[in-house]
Amino acid sequence: MSKRRIPIRSIAAALALAALGVSATAHAAPWCGTSRNGSTNCGFSSQEQCQSAMSGQGGYCNRSSSDSDTEKPAARKERKAEPKVKRKEEEKVKVAPAEKSAPPPAAAQPAPAPPVVVQPPPAVVQQPVPAQQPANNFQTARALILSGKYEAGIAAMKSLGYDDHPDVASSIGFANAKLGHLGEARVWYGKALAADPNHVATWGYSGALYVVQGDIAKARGDLERIKAICGGTACREYQELESLIGAKAR
Repeated sequence: MSKRRIPIRSIAAALALAALGVSATAHAAPWCGTSRNGSTNCGFSSQEQCQSAMSGQGGYCNRSSSDSDTEKPAARKERKAEPKVKRKEEEKVKVAPAEKSAPPPAAAQPAPAPPVVVQPPPAVVQQPVPAQQPANNFQTARALILSGKYEAGIAAMKSLGYDDHPDVASSIGFANAKLGHLGEARVWYGKALAADPNHVATWGYSGALYVVQGDIAKARGDLERIKAICGGTACREYQELESLIGAKAR
């Protein structure tokens, strides 16, 4: 009966696997060799040692793990590919925070109300306050004087109780001048001008009294005062006094 010859290379590999298997029982090795028929030997301490033993057996080497003896090649390929997937996911996680998302659109704010502009009140131009005339009885007393009833007019004016009012004092002075009481008339003109220095009617009566007294120089002085108050020569008091002075000068 002929004996089957066993290749010397196979015997050497088997012996090496056996030797490595014995050493594996003493301590766990980091590398495992898997032969073509599916058997696994995890007794290699380095990848070079495992590859040397697997040379010519059609096997491959990988690192040892707790379940490497039973792990199938397909499962190991999936496990090898898994770190790449995890790394890609980790890269996505790392990149994601760096991507700044666009801020949400700001809510439309209502347009601000236009500012309320408070217009200052118009400037009040202070007009010179004319001297207030006395009550309606002044018109009655004035009518008496203009009608030639000078004494009655003087009494009516004094009865008003406004002797210091420029209109009243000026009217009483005019009536006294018509009666020939020139000194008395000058006193009342003084009272009227003390109450209102710009009382143009009194300046006209005063200038006329100077014309009667023959003092043309003072009459002209009153005429210039009337011109300054009226701002020209158009007012009636100026024209009447100028006519009296002109008539007296001839």
